[in-house]
Amino acid sequence: MAMPRPWSEQRKKRLSSMQAAGRRPDEIAAALGLRREQVVARLKLIASWERNRVVFAKALRKRAQARLARGRKAIADMKKAIATGMARNRAIAQAYDAGATWREIGAHFRLTPEAASAAGRRYRSGRRSVKTRKGRRPARARGRKR
Repeated sequence: MAMPRPWSEQRKKRLSSMQAAGRRPDEIAAALGLRREQVVARLKLIASWERNRVVFAKALRKRAQARLARGRKAIADMKKAIATGMARNRAIAQAYDAGATWREIGAHFRLTPEAASAAGRRYRSGRRSVKTRKGRRPARARGRKR
């Protein structure tokens, strides 16, 4: 038969409340029916979890701020490029490569993220819009032979 686990949910709650009340580990151990070493080990583990949670949250905030800054700079560079005459789809592709998300790019042009992504793909694949294909047959008619 397997040994019962020392840290049931009820014991975890009692440990937390007793520690918050300022009780010593030997008092907590006696109240929970455990050895002092088990209580001390669990308190150290809980403390390390709390430290790691704080450090991890700080790292995530820093990462998110850096990503937002990259996106803002990419959008600003995209605006400048379009103002100087760069093709819109090329500027969109470059902004995405520089760190802007499709959602941010789409919001700038009042497009859905999917439409912004499609514009970037059109630039990368070399396809041109219908407006720039002047004098050419439509794409679906090109492949047909009569």
